[in-house]
Amino acid sequence: MLRNIPSATLKELVRLSEHKESLMARIQEIDREMLRMQKRFGIPQREGDQPAPVRISAARRKRSRR
Repeated sequence: MLRNIPSATLKELVRLSEHKESLMARIQEIDREMLRMQKRFGIPQREGDQPAPVRISAARRKRSRR
């Protein structure tokens, strides 16, 4: 199924996926910081406000053949 995708394209997809996960983790960190500030200053949370869900998975590394 994925046999016709060039190696360079797959590497770029992996790089972009890793970058996306990094950004999503940063968003979650900012979200937590915002919630701490709201609690600190007594600002009520909006109904349904919850930390952004982030799933971080390790990228699969290609085994080098030696």
